[in-house]
Amino acid sequence: MHPLKVVTAGVAAALTSVLLAPPALAASFQRDVGDGIVRYADPTDELCVRADDTTGTAWVEVTLTRPGVIGQPVVIRDDNVRHPGATCVVLTAFEDTAFRAEYESYWSGRGTVLRGAFPFES
Repeated sequence: MHPLKVVTAGVAAALTSVLLAPPALAASFQRDVGDGIVRYADPTDELCVRADDTTGTAWVEVTLTRPGVIGQPVVIRDDNVRHPGATCVVLTAFEDTAFRAEYESYWSGRGTVLRGAFPFES
């Protein structure tokens, strides 16, 4: 096959796959953070933090910052003693925004704090 025909066929196939591709999946996720979970629902822009419902005390705290943006972070904390279930916030003012989530989680049975971080987009 002639090189120009190969390139033309490749470009046509790539363009067709882009045009016929399903819409991108939402940025929704659920992430285990040691002693609880962090969950984001893109359709409702809701970020929830839930400490594990376990024996003893457990809590999870998430601090959201926007890389390269100076300002107050959003802090969400949930514990299994005072607030069974999840603690949620809506991030509608930050549609299509990059975040860095830093978390700490604690369970009294272990007695130490686990820490970590991950990026996500709303």
